[in-house]
Amino acid sequence: MKFKLLFLSLCITFFFLGNEVFSQVSLNSKDYYLTLNKPGRKKRIRFYIGEELKFKLKDENFRRTATITAIDSNSITINGVAKIPLEDFKMIHVEKDSYFAGLSRAAHASGTGAGIVFGVLGGVATLLNVEKGETMIYGGGVLFVVGQFFSLFTSRNYRLNSYRYLRTVPQWQGLDLEKTSSY
Repeated sequence: MKFKLLFLSLCITFFFLGNEVFSQVSLNSKDYYLTLNKPGRKKRIRFYIGEELKFKLKDENFRRTATITAIDSNSITINGVAKIPLEDFKMIHVEKDSYFAGLSRAAHASGTGAGIVFGVLGGVATLLNVEKGETMIYGGGVLFVVGQFFSLFTSRNYRLNSYRYLRTVPQWQGLDLEKTSSY
């Protein structure tokens, strides 16, 4: 009986001490961040205060570029001036950040630039009746098209709908709500 009572008192003591360890998570919300939730391999794309956001609003045909200055529970403030509700967004433009995207940007820039240069040199060579001038024009066209093809992998426009939507998530001190693996 003594061991059972001792064991019970130790369990209760460890319960309260253990509860004290996990109570370090503050329940006061500090800030929010914006997420673009979507299907696919990378489920969420995060946007924080101070980042540049490229977007279209409903009933507009042009893309805006602005800096996020504040985020609250259902809207964001851009450039410190306009507060836009999340349901007013129609499209979000995302620049991809990966090693392959960097290579794609380099291939896009070099292919496009080399294509233009070879096209112009081929045109000048054709006007001067130099052999293989037309071949340079065709080669420049192929390089230009390949460079434009690689631009497909550098950025993406996400049209917002029921599958792709914006959401604000509070940043809790000491707790990551977006973490997918266990603690």
